Amino acid sequence: RRNVLVSQIMTKFSDLVCAYEGVNLQDANRILKESKKGKLPVITQDKRLVSLMSRADLQKNADYPHATKDGSKHLMVAAAVGTRPADRDRVRALVQAGVDAVI
Repeated sequence: RRNVLVSQIMTKFSDLVCAYEGVNLQDANRILKESKKGKLPVITQDKRLVSLMSRADLQKNADYPHATKDGSKHLMVAAAVGTRPADRDRVRALVQAGVDAVI
């Protein structure tokens, strides 16, 4: 495969099935179903990739409508830690990684 060009493997942009930034879940799901694709790139008006929706993501959203999500609709994450002095480093690392709650 060292002699194979990326352009020989990847789908040309003109042939991609995409949605534009701001697409709602119902429309994204409809586009995926109609195109029979597994992934839906979400792009800006100037064709920059901002997200990649998958059929599995949309199915999980339908299966778990009450999952705890933040304002950007990302799943929230919590972590449990002990009270030992060594756990302080773990808490710092969790906060730096973006954990939403520490218990």
